[in-house]
Amino acid sequence: MGLIYGSVVILVLLIIHHYYEKMILKPYHQQFIPGSDFCIIDIRDYISAYRSPYPGAENIPLSYLPRFLKESFDCPKQVLLVTDDKRGAKLAAKMIRKKRHKSVYYIHSGRRPSSL
Repeated sequence: MGLIYGSVVILVLLIIHHYYEKMILKPYHQQFIPGSDFCIIDIRDYISAYRSPYPGAENIPLSYLPRFLKESFDCPKQVLLVTDDKRGAKLAAKMIRKKRHKSVYYIHSGRRPSSL
């Protein structure tokens, strides 16, 4: 009996965690990015951002993001993260959500907007 209750509790916690993660970080699937709708932050390292720049993005590597958020982050728009991996985007989204309680979107660096 205790095993069943434990399994149900674990299942409920996993479902809650799954929806919480989706609420924090959302993939962006549009073909173009309207310039006025997003603050675009490239969280890749300097070399990756230099080799394949993303139009309109400000390069702030993930390791520098906490300091940037403390000192000079004042974007009233939605945030779009340019990233190489989803794990880094999750970390960045959690940091940004501590400062602003809005959804954060991400896009992999291989996909580029077609209109910019």
